[in-house]
Amino acid sequence: MPVDETAVERDKESIREVRRAWAFARDLGEWDRLAQCFHEDASITVSWYSGLAKGFVQKSREMGNVRRPEERNKHWLGNMRVEVHGNHATLETDVNIVIREFIDGKLFDYLAWSRFYDLFERRDGVWRIFKMSCIYDKDRLDPVIPGSVPPSFYDSVPLTGVESGFAFMRFRQAKKGRSVPPEIVLGDSPGETRLKEEGAHWLSGS
Repeated sequence: MPVDETAVERDKESIREVRRAWAFARDLGEWDRLAQCFHEDASITVSWYSGLAKGFVQKSREMGNVRRPEERNKHWLGNMRVEVHGNHATLETDVNIVIREFIDGKLFDYLAWSRFYDLFERRDGVWRIFKMSCIYDKDRLDPVIPGSVPPSFYDSVPLTGVESGFAFMRFRQAKKGRSVPPEIVLGDSPGETRLKEEGAHWLSGS
């Protein structure tokens, strides 16, 4: 049976729109809309959380309630590529994670070059995220006021080796008293290879 290319393109745009809706809802604190991006049994792994998506939404809400007026989050989406097979799909999206926050009483700008890797499923005609993962490629952390912290502030941050692309994220999470999930995925790592293999199995229905 020939593939209906028009229908496939509609599916791809519906999937991309869910990802766009996620970014706006997460950044603007629209928690009910954020929850609607996921299936009820969906899971998510990011730098500070791994578990059910409903728990991620709740903890995001709690974090938003205590955020100070000077602090901001932005998930800036870039290139997207979608593969669809029946009711399953994968979506990989370039994303810049941009955060302004206080660390040790000083205001910092954090920037991560990352990719969201999503397993999508269509249920009852509606595409939603079934599993969301973030792949971390590289990052940096800068004081808003240059020179407001000494170079020694960064002494514990490894800038070489496997962890270097995630070093500042791990550093700031530790400063916030948060633990990094062991399932976290770094760019060009065996974890990314396993994630992409999982996506291939998802598309094949196996």
